[in-house]
Amino acid sequence: MNNRVKFCVLLVLISFFGCNTTPENIVKIYSDQIISSNFIGNGVQWSAYPHADSENAEWGNLMTAEKWDMNFKRLDFMKPKLFRVMDQANWRYLVGFDKEDNPILSFDNPEVKAVEKILDYAQQNNISVLFGEWGTPYKVHDKKEGFSDKFTGANDPKWINCIVEYLDYLIIEKGYTCIKYYNLINEPNGDWASTKGDFNEWKEGVVLLSKAIKEKGLDTFITVAGPDAVHRYNNPNSTYSGIGWIEQSAKQLTEEIGIYEVHDYAKPSMVKSGEFQVFNEKAAKIPKALNKQIIFGEIGLGKSNATNQERAKNDPFASKDSQMMVYDYSYGIYMADAAIQIMNAGYSGAAAWALDDAMHTLDDIGNKNELKRWGMWNSLGTEICNNPEDENIRPWFYSWSLLCRYFPTGSSIIKTDETKIAGIRLTAATYKDDITVALINNSDIPNKITLDLSTSKTLRKYVYTAQDRKTDKNNFPVPVATNIICKDFLNIELPANSFLLLTTIKY
Repeated sequence: MNNRVKFCVLLVLISFFGCNTTPENIVKIYSDQIISSNFIGNGVQWSAYPHADSENAEWGNLMTAEKWDMNFKRLDFMKPKLFRVMDQANWRYLVGFDKEDNPILSFDNPEVKAVEKILDYAQQNNISVLFGEWGTPYKVHDKKEGFSDKFTGANDPKWINCIVEYLDYLIIEKGYTCIKYYNLINEPNGDWASTKGDFNEWKEGVVLLSKAIKEKGLDTFITVAGPDAVHRYNNPNSTYSGIGWIEQSAKQLTEEIGIYEVHDYAKPSMVKSGEFQVFNEKAAKIPKALNKQIIFGEIGLGKSNATNQERAKNDPFASKDSQMMVYDYSYGIYMADAAIQIMNAGYSGAAAWALDDAMHTLDDIGNKNELKRWGMWNSLGTEICNNPEDENIRPWFYSWSLLCRYFPTGSSIIKTDETKIAGIRLTAATYKDDITVALINNSDIPNKITLDLSTSKTLRKYVYTAQDRKTDKNNFPVPVATNIICKDFLNIELPANSFLLLTTIKY
């Protein structure tokens, strides 16, 4: 037995996979073939708890320092690279109108301070922020009455001026240069949006906003993101299809939009089959032709199936806008699979909806029995649901946190061979002299592949299965093997319905 074979046998005994002189099902990783460079990174949607952010909120100031610290500690492990932070002017800084109906703005109040907690964390941890507002003030559901006609729409210069004054305060006065992108309207192609799917209204608003940002001298810090469309949804009352909003943004707003951004809530079957990637590759080609990046501002699984709706009805604190699978191990598999496909489709990052159940209620009117259950936990499980266990980390944190942590900003997503085995997919990234590979087996059958991989650094291996997801006392992922060495081939066993991550990155 030669030294090389002895070496490989030793690795098999130590880490259960290793070099192989006669590999089968070889999957090659091409570090010189780049799908996308300057990857922004994965992250989460995190809102500033409009029902619990101050003594004036519906629930009072339930988000105490201890609650915020719980979130910070968990995010410290996750190391997200992207936050989507959405709000409403009239929840934070738009406090009224003068006799001439000019907006009165206030940036020194508890509500703005709550937003600054998120921005402080992002600034300190080099997290890119996609900032924005749900819709035109008083055109979406509002906590204040009697102001429905104060703004004409997304293209009202008065609202645009409010936004730019707020950005000037946050970026210039407070120094939040982490705010990189601005999202004018949430899902403007939807019939639920303040624009009701009116492309021209939204377009005019984007033109005004882009111009105002430049005039204020903020364009060196921030650019407009768009269209923020649910690009799989076709609004019959909109001029364009969902993907048409991306196409028309590219044609009509070439100068104004600096980064493209979309939402998707696919059926689990679409993710499992790989249709998800096929569809999203079509969308990604549009900004790519302009040499611009595209990201997901929201990503999750669709909630409309009967089983999910029944589970939501049986939860006394869940609204109909809830994804009850967040309590299930399987959600971590689907979300990891979606992320792998997103990266392979050429996207520069994705923000998962959502971090925390405590952020929003149905229509955001503050009904405690209508939480939007989509989170990795519920910070107010004790206070709202009388259930401290609801504050615990849910299974899907495991896979999503690793996909944030080990795909750093500035990475290059690189090409890999497609496997010939049903259910197995992978993506890979290089960052300086490090490499990370994420793999999924979404089938009910365990299988094996061999990676054609060469690295001079040792690898760590994380495994997420229903039976085995090793964690520490904080319920944070722990590698099942470390110091794995291989110079050519790496044999990998993929249990049924599993997610694996290999990385040379060490924190």
